[in-house]
Amino acid sequence: MVSGMLRTTLASLRHRIMRLALSCLAITAGVGFVAATLILGASMNQSFYNSFAAGARNVAAAVSPPGGQDIRPGDSGAPSLPASALAAVRAVPGVAAADGRVVGQAALIGADGHVVSNGGRPGLGINVAADPALRGFSVVTGHLPRASDEVAVDTSTAADEHFRLGQLIGFETQSGAVRHFRLTGTISLGVNHAFGNSAVAAFPTATALQVTGRSGYNQIVTAAQPGVSQATLVTRLRALSALRGDQVQTGSQLASSQASAAIHFTSQLTDAILIFALISLVVASIVIFNTFTILAAQRRREIALLRCVGASRRQVFAGLLTEAVVVGAAASVAGVLVGLGLGWALERVFAAFGVPVPTGSLVLSGQTIAIALATGVLVTTAAAVLPARSATRVPPVAALGGSEPRVTRNVGWARIATAIVFGAAGLGLTYLGMQHVNGSAGFVEIAGGGCVFFVAVLAIGPLIAPPVTTFLGWLPSRLAGVPARLASANARRNPHRVAATTAALTIGITLMTVFTVVASSAQASSDATISQHYPFGYTVAGRSGGQLVPERVISALRGSRELGLVAPFYAQTTRVDGDSMTVGGLRQAAVRLSSPPVTSGSLSALRPGSAALDSSLLRSLGIRVGDTIAVRTPDAGTLHLRVVAAYHSSDGPLTDVLLALPDYLRGFRPHGAQFVFINARAGVSIAAARAAVTQAAALDPLLQLSTVADYRSQLASRVNQILALFSLLLGLAILIALLGITNTLTLSVLERTRESALLRALGLTRGQLRGMLLTEALLMALLGVGLGVALGAGFGWAMVHAFIKSSGAGLVSVPYARIGLYVAIGAAAGVLAAVLPARRAARTSVVSAMAEA
Repeated sequence: MVSGMLRTTLASLRHRIMRLALSCLAITAGVGFVAATLILGASMNQSFYNSFAAGARNVAAAVSPPGGQDIRPGDSGAPSLPASALAAVRAVPGVAAADGRVVGQAALIGADGHVVSNGGRPGLGINVAADPALRGFSVVTGHLPRASDEVAVDTSTAADEHFRLGQLIGFETQSGAVRHFRLTGTISLGVNHAFGNSAVAAFPTATALQVTGRSGYNQIVTAAQPGVSQATLVTRLRALSALRGDQVQTGSQLASSQASAAIHFTSQLTDAILIFALISLVVASIVIFNTFTILAAQRRREIALLRCVGASRRQVFAGLLTEAVVVGAAASVAGVLVGLGLGWALERVFAAFGVPVPTGSLVLSGQTIAIALATGVLVTTAAAVLPARSATRVPPVAALGGSEPRVTRNVGWARIATAIVFGAAGLGLTYLGMQHVNGSAGFVEIAGGGCVFFVAVLAIGPLIAPPVTTFLGWLPSRLAGVPARLASANARRNPHRVAATTAALTIGITLMTVFTVVASSAQASSDATISQHYPFGYTVAGRSGGQLVPERVISALRGSRELGLVAPFYAQTTRVDGDSMTVGGLRQAAVRLSSPPVTSGSLSALRPGSAALDSSLLRSLGIRVGDTIAVRTPDAGTLHLRVVAAYHSSDGPLTDVLLALPDYLRGFRPHGAQFVFINARAGVSIAAARAAVTQAAALDPLLQLSTVADYRSQLASRVNQILALFSLLLGLAILIALLGITNTLTLSVLERTRESALLRALGLTRGQLRGMLLTEALLMALLGVGLGVALGAGFGWAMVHAFIKSSGAGLVSVPYARIGLYVAIGAAAGVLAAVLPARRAARTSVVSAMAEA
């Protein structure tokens, strides 16, 4: 009987292969997304390992300053190794060669006269090691610089800027002067997370130190003599008194540590994408569940006949699960193949959105194949368990009746109780998250509450579906007449099936709405903060975090007749009552304009000899307004200042501690300002004021001019970019949900073949029959989209409310136009999903359909 049951199961699969095709596509898409994520992550990891292995090739040991074992392009004051350390390393027995590596800021000036930057940071300068074996790059064209007035740049920068070998290119040094170098070659650095996409220039070592402003080497690398192991060489280097306190690694450890630091980023990115892949799998599992539920109902008589000829409940259950395993395995194999293409596509999608994910060749490992196959089979099998269990309850006597399944419209008390319990738990968890925001804990609770509440929506779905579809079908019924009324009745006929079908679409729309509300609120909050606390028309600042606005530029701005307020903002980290804090200085007029929220005292009382603090520091320092604080100055002196006000620094351009400008200038003697806030003089046109600011800022190519309008435009562009990226990642889940609607309608058409023929016989035209099915799909899509929008808006509001409570500021913004667009797209997609099933139903012969048993 077992072998006979297996043959029956396989025959059933062959007979119903087309009915399972769309379900296979759903699971293929979900598994493909998972496989693509794993493939992309493995490819990025392999690229980083290969790159850093190349950078550490021939390196037997590496010496780094404390905390600087990973070469990073820090400022000129970052820890470094002196030339004496390099000389001491070269004298160690067993060292065949040793060289220092330099990495620092090198501002390359492009053809347009501005600094070439990526993501707002200038380029980097490195040195050419004397020993070719210890260089972490390769020459592509030309040759490496040999003289102090020569340079080589990376191939990407040379191509982007249309540089030619032999031409002169300029760099701004740390002193602000521009030096010109002759381009002698181009280099390739592979994949290096320290360099990112920055423009990289290679100089002779002495020149690299001058251009970058470094006082020494970022790292010293060595090659070992034949017969000397890496471990032995490291032991000898650690014994040097000149390297006491420095970190010494083997070449293998160097490659591994640098690659691991970079791979931490790839792991985070992979985990983030995997969340969306798992969402797609959840949606696919709902489609599979619905498909097997419909098929089990349609096979009611067949299952009863199996029971009549001796099949036990266990055999029927095993047979249906075997079908699920076979379907899951076949779809998962296809999913792995699809994953290769999706992995390639994901790489280009993230690159298009400014998230470069270097991969080289895609890596398909056995582990990835095993995880993808196991995931697909397990998800498919798990989704088929309940339908299979329900099928075992079909009594043998059902074989004597008709083949039409019995439809249950009632919602049992168990479902209602489940909905009440999970709904209350979800709302309670969400409320706790809104009240107890601590870091990310509150947001995790809200997200968990949303997931729990969604279970309640799934449970109560059959009770919601009939009244909602009746309401949604009222207008179409008035406009389209009989076909629309029939569509509304069909949507109400099997509320369990409709609820299960629309649940998948609800998940995708819910998440899209949550992201949209959160992103829109963040943008609205930022706009409000800018309007209230940044009332400056223009801001001049360095292109990198450590670049200052020099005094010559500030003087030029002050001397312009078109400009009114010119307020340099100074800031520096120092010790305040023993704790490290950022201390700033700003003109009183600019402080009044920025109007930060003051919690106690008054900023108008800020005079020489006084200071204002961020309100959060009062408790940590254990002081109150009126007390005195001690501010450490760079010359080891101390400023004793009386606290006259406390404010929220997050809501304005202020630091932890704000000093009167004369006190700051006297105590810190800054060489330049972090920012310069500027307003035009009354009556001066915007064009004239901007031209004056541009002219002054052009005195230093490292500076950039920004306006409030520019910042808002960038912010809006960034928000739209994030939403577009999330929409793309969720797009596959929504596509799977639409496949579910298509699948349900297709199976429903097969199930209602005689009914459709009877309607045709009673006078319903083919066009009206198509319209009926399209309207039915529209109602289901609107049901899923409507629930998704309601849930997404609610939990998005909860997320934003929690953020406002944690930060003390912010606005809730619901982008009705964008959400309306989601509704329109969802409705249109639902109608498109029904085109093929409707076409099939309309083409069915009335005579042949009526003749079917």
